[in-house]
Amino acid sequence: MDDHDLGDAAHYIEAERPGISSDDIWAVLNEVGRCPAPAAQPLAEDLVRTVHPHIRARTVRTILNEWRAFQDLEESPDWDDLEDD
Repeated sequence: MDDHDLGDAAHYIEAERPGISSDDIWAVLNEVGRCPAPAAQPLAEDLVRTVHPHIRARTVRTILNEWRAFQDLEESPDWDDLEDD
């Protein structure tokens, strides 16, 4: 699946990590645009930290990891069953 809704990803991350600011989550998602592959994550982290130095490196890493978890969940065969709940 190529197209992932940033809004759905943001809501998932907010639910999983309520201590992270919604503004920070949206800054990371909007800056990166697409969930990076694991090998590209360090570049994505550097990009976000350069443009948004107020967001801690650990926070950026956590957001990207949760985004990947959301994407994996969305692509799982059971996703449609979870959406119906």
